[in-house]
Amino acid sequence: MEFQVLGTVRAVRAGTPLPLGGPRHRRLLAALLVQPGETVSADRLTEALWGDDPPRSAGEMIHVRVSELRAALRPDHPGPLSGDGGYRLIVADDELDARVFERLFDSGAEALSSGDVALARDRLGEGLAKWHGPAFGEFAGEPFARAEAVRLEALRLQALEDRLTADLALGRHALVVAELSALVTDHPLREGLRERLMLALHRCGRQAEALHTYEQGRAILAEELGVDPAPAATRLHTAILRRDPALDLPAPIAAPLTSFVGRERDLAGIRARLRAGRLVTLTGVGGAGKSRLAVEVASGRPAWFVELAALTRASQVAPAVAAALRVREHPQRTLTSLIADRLRDTSGLLVLDNCEHLLDGVATLASHLLATCPRLRILTTGREHLGVTGEQLWPVGGLETADAVRLLTARVADFATDLPHTEAAARICRRLDGLPLAIELAASAVAALGAEQVAERMGDRFGVLAGESRTASPRHRTLRAVLDWSYDLLDPPARRLFDRLGVFVGGFTLEAAEAVGASAGSAGDTCGAGDGDAGDGAGDGDAGDGAGDGGAGGGQSVAGTLAGLVEKSLVSGDGARYRLLETVRAYALSHTVADDVRDRHAAYTLGVVSSARRGLRGVEEPVWLRRLEAEHGNIRAALEWSLSRGDAGTAVRLAGSLYPLWDRHGHYREGREWLSRALALRPGVPPLVRARALDSAAGLAVIQGDFAAGALAAEESASLSREAGDVAGAARALTTSGLAAFYGGDTARAVAVLEESVRQARAAGDRGQAGFALMYLGATDLARSRFAAAIERCDEGEADLLAAGNPEGLAWIHIVRSGAAWRTGDHAGGVDELRAAISGFRSLDHRWGLSICLQMGAEVAAFRGDLSRTIWLAASAETARESVAAGWMPFLKVWFEALVSAGRDALPAAAFDAAWRDGAAAGLDAAIAVLAEEVR
Repeated sequence: MEFQVLGTVRAVRAGTPLPLGGPRHRRLLAALLVQPGETVSADRLTEALWGDDPPRSAGEMIHVRVSELRAALRPDHPGPLSGDGGYRLIVADDELDARVFERLFDSGAEALSSGDVALARDRLGEGLAKWHGPAFGEFAGEPFARAEAVRLEALRLQALEDRLTADLALGRHALVVAELSALVTDHPLREGLRERLMLALHRCGRQAEALHTYEQGRAILAEELGVDPAPAATRLHTAILRRDPALDLPAPIAAPLTSFVGRERDLAGIRARLRAGRLVTLTGVGGAGKSRLAVEVASGRPAWFVELAALTRASQVAPAVAAALRVREHPQRTLTSLIADRLRDTSGLLVLDNCEHLLDGVATLASHLLATCPRLRILTTGREHLGVTGEQLWPVGGLETADAVRLLTARVADFATDLPHTEAAARICRRLDGLPLAIELAASAVAALGAEQVAERMGDRFGVLAGESRTASPRHRTLRAVLDWSYDLLDPPARRLFDRLGVFVGGFTLEAAEAVGASAGSAGDTCGAGDGDAGDGAGDGDAGDGAGDGGAGGGQSVAGTLAGLVEKSLVSGDGARYRLLETVRAYALSHTVADDVRDRHAAYTLGVVSSARRGLRGVEEPVWLRRLEAEHGNIRAALEWSLSRGDAGTAVRLAGSLYPLWDRHGHYREGREWLSRALALRPGVPPLVRARALDSAAGLAVIQGDFAAGALAAEESASLSREAGDVAGAARALTTSGLAAFYGGDTARAVAVLEESVRQARAAGDRGQAGFALMYLGATDLARSRFAAAIERCDEGEADLLAAGNPEGLAWIHIVRSGAAWRTGDHAGGVDELRAAISGFRSLDHRWGLSICLQMGAEVAAFRGDLSRTIWLAASAETARESVAAGWMPFLKVWFEALVSAGRDALPAAAFDAAWRDGAAAGLDAAIAVLAEEVR
């Protein structure tokens, strides 16, 4: 049960408002929710229900209304309780949307003050999503609710300001300009909003508009209050006039965990080269500190940092850069051209780190960006130069001895209070040629043994570090002596675990380390295949998500050994997730010759993915999607290893379980490529596993408009499922097949196939699948103008999806019902359904669904006669759809084109073009904010 006062006052069960009775029942509920949990006197309730003219029998009538309200709320809630001359409604903290909002607001404000702006935005955005209209709705102006409504609205406005502050800190200035403009118009005296709009406009390169915004505010304050702008606004105005670099967005690069020592000459020289040219490459031996130096050069300026070390092919360079820039695929555009569009007008710095193994891919991309983005500068790091025209080189060597000693002393201080003797420290640093990574690795030994003993033991051990050997193998062989020495200081269990951790790409959890490194603390362990490999299991082949034996057989646990590696700086982590520096990871892999370690990694990754596949079917879908994105590097590595081994069972199980990740995050091309390669390995794949992978391939193909391939894959999936007796799997494949027919324009076939899918899903007891098929049938009814039938299908499907706990399916139900209600003249019902769909898709970050919500919102604006808003929303809908490369449902395309055509005919060409341009450029978050205002 949820009680809602942040908009229309109502009680909601499982997403559906309860019928409470007449208007006085809602008014009674509102009066009780003003003071939830507290007794509201009969006199106050009388005043709330009848004002100054109550009937003589008011007391008895209140009792009747309370009884009726209590009955409406049962069985999920006891309803109003009587006592102490009045009534009280006991509401748990998570049952009242206002309390949930305030808790999220407090959490977001705390995160913002502590500098965790990403968390702040998540919390504040989640809290603001609770609002669906003015606080207490139509009762906001009533005496009994006015004060609480005003308080909540003030908190809402502050939450908006805080969320916008977080947006600006995260570099989302272009996305919030439209939202800020609307807020400044609504609240012209709120200077905090105006300052944020000025800053956002300035960061968007719209300085004149930023200055004009200030002048507008100054005029309004003078006319309304006879005062000048606040000092903060005046300072910001002056800074914008001066184009103060301090206003630039800080580089979105992870803050280093350690201090930066020395390199003043390098910093000055590199910055001078970047001023004189547009491409600078830092070259030098591995471990010389090129990456850390690049981070320091990028600090204090708009910059993007792209780590390339984990990539294996030149074709992966553009996707990695696109991910860092948050550029999404487009079906008719190359990623390189999309990246160029994103960077065309920027004067920022693109840092491409660790390029030596991807020279062709980096050189090709850099050449194109330099030719098409005239203000962009690029800084690359690697052991070799790119060979691009105009490239300037900056060799990076070791630190000067004095700076190297400062670095060693600083790092030893992290481990011990006794600092090294300066002379001994200098000897160590000279032997290490001042290479920062070697010094960092030496610090723990100095702390444990003392500088004198370490200096004496070194001998000629690091002579190989005197210069770079281009013939050395594997990666960073010039650091092998340093790494060997650090490795030799580990005990055997720590060495074994360290070696095994090299298989992880992009980080790992403690559980993952235990699964791959189980028994690492056991004497005599040889990393054999019997160390707790995750099995394929039975049935559809799900692998377990087990953590292994945690070091069974004696010795230190994996957790304890891992903690020791963290302390020795060979592993970094925060307790939740760990990683090896890429150079250290390459060194670890050079010791791992047994294939079974990669097999165990693949098995564990399959276990995580299999658990995610189950979790993605319900309310935990957003959580599991975030987990899968964090494990994307490990997933790719496990897929590549399984394919190289010809392990069809693992490869197909992995690829066949990742549809939600690839769909929701726009990795359509990548998903289809993995599935195609995996499905080509036919031997050793159970029919049910292959059927699920084929259904995933079919779904991705349909979304990208490849209907023929989608239909073929879906038909094979259905056939395999039938042969194996998997009725639920056949129903799932039939749904995809029906969707392919519907998208391809064959509505009659789509209806027949989807109806058969419903029957088979019912026979299998799969209510979630039945609900989805019914929702698509509702969509086919919309396409045929059978609006009452569409609503009936959706009502039937909703019951199934509620039982299955499927939030995505319920959001689609709401959008289909909204379209049907709107076209039958039930505009209020259509808006209510649209509002519910927006809420559902926002909670899932479902961009495709939100694009359709924006299109429906354009219909609402058209009905209200706001043609400019209609075209603005239509343009934002089209941009959102294209951003995920989603295809058209045929009837939605017809509706969309009719809507746009009507707007084009009714609006002057200049007005139409301006509305379309602004809507297309607004960004999804700003567009949804506008949509929320339209439908509230």
